[in-house]
Amino acid sequence: MRALAAFAIALLALTLPAAAQLHQTPVATSQSTVSSGVPVQRIVSPGGIEAWLVSNSTVPMIVMSAYWRGGSATEPRNLIGVTNVMTNMLTEGAGDMDANTFKERLQDLNMGLDFGASWDGVGMSMTTLTENRDAAAEMARLALMQPRFDDAPLTRIKGQLMVGIRQRETNQGYIANLALDQALYPDHPYAQRVSVESVQAINRAALVERRAAMFTRARLMITIVGDIDAATAGRMIDHIFGALPQGATPVEPPDVRLRPATPLILRPLPQPQSLVLFSAPGVSYDDPDWIPLAVANYILGGGGFSSRLMDQVREQRGLVYGIGTGPSVRDHSALIIGSAQTENARVAQAIDVTKAEIARFYRDGATRAEVNDAITYLTGSFALDLDSDVKIASVVGGYQSAGRPIDYINRRNDLIRAVTLADVNRVAHRLFNPDNFTFVVVGQPPLDANGGLAPAPAAPPLPHATDPAAH
Repeated sequence: MRALAAFAIALLALTLPAAAQLHQTPVATSQSTVSSGVPVQRIVSPGGIEAWLVSNSTVPMIVMSAYWRGGSATEPRNLIGVTNVMTNMLTEGAGDMDANTFKERLQDLNMGLDFGASWDGVGMSMTTLTENRDAAAEMARLALMQPRFDDAPLTRIKGQLMVGIRQRETNQGYIANLALDQALYPDHPYAQRVSVESVQAINRAALVERRAAMFTRARLMITIVGDIDAATAGRMIDHIFGALPQGATPVEPPDVRLRPATPLILRPLPQPQSLVLFSAPGVSYDDPDWIPLAVANYILGGGGFSSRLMDQVREQRGLVYGIGTGPSVRDHSALIIGSAQTENARVAQAIDVTKAEIARFYRDGATRAEVNDAITYLTGSFALDLDSDVKIASVVGGYQSAGRPIDYINRRNDLIRAVTLADVNRVAHRLFNPDNFTFVVVGQPPLDANGGLAPAPAAPPLPHATDPAAH
């Protein structure tokens, strides 16, 4: 195998001079400088493909991410899961290299190359040392343009999906999120899940068709960060993505129409602990209250041990191992979602205290000190999101896919600093009405004669264990 791999690598090396002979047409650029001093440029490759570039030669590394709009939510109903399988298959062999040879080549180049699917899009990430830039770009091009979709890895990946389908019936997170989606928008693609039948229907022809539908220029957004200038980045973009067809703007599913809140949904599962999810309508990124919501959420449930819910439900009463909230935004829905995990016997009391704190926030709002503390943390911690090329690529790419302007990364902290107490209290009253929250419990809590949660008896506080699932 190692000899075959060496031969494949030598064969691939013969193509690298052609890959490196990318024409020298200048790249059009425009620039914005973030508060950390890193320039963000809009570039257009010689072939007409746009990207956002952060050029930084401090570390001899390049990070590139690409995102195509239109993910699992746009799949045919009889092929749910095909986008995820397709993206997993892109690094299971390409061009003349089978799966093993392809992965050995990635290791020899010390590069990372990954694809993944979400509800709303498909992502690609490439990380490489500068010295291996052209060879890495060729590997990315092969995976994107010439995937093999061989039978053996397809059978293996479908088998893994089948195992996951069997195991998910005892997975609290899966059960809770499915119950929430089906309660809020049962007829929307977001409430669909992969099934045995849909996995069995996925074949090579379905993968080829899905790849052709997904990977077009019309759907594409690119972010590049690291040791590369605009002209070189433009040539690399054209080499990897230049052969993609223009395609059409993707046909998106409709925005969700949320159903009224359900006070309590119970999903029995014989385990000693219960998972609690709670959710209410939120706002999308382009809503004027998005930034004030970030501050309000930090105060109520997003600030870890600084948040009201953590203080009142865990620290003061010891009812949960952990509790938190946060906005959850998809292209066609916007929610506020919270989660907690506790012993079965404490579920009723934990929910009661959680609802009471949400109601108090809705009724009375925040204090000026809480708003100041939240702004200080949210602005001060932002530097930690920009302390590596990988993190910068994640932040910049996220802003690009969310439709933010190129200078948003520079304006973000100032927008947060501009939030007032009145803004937070307006958002608290708009979005944190306790009557708008749906609660889902997965576990085996005690029930009363009517099938509702039985009141919990007094008990000593829970130990202060840290449960990552609760955060």
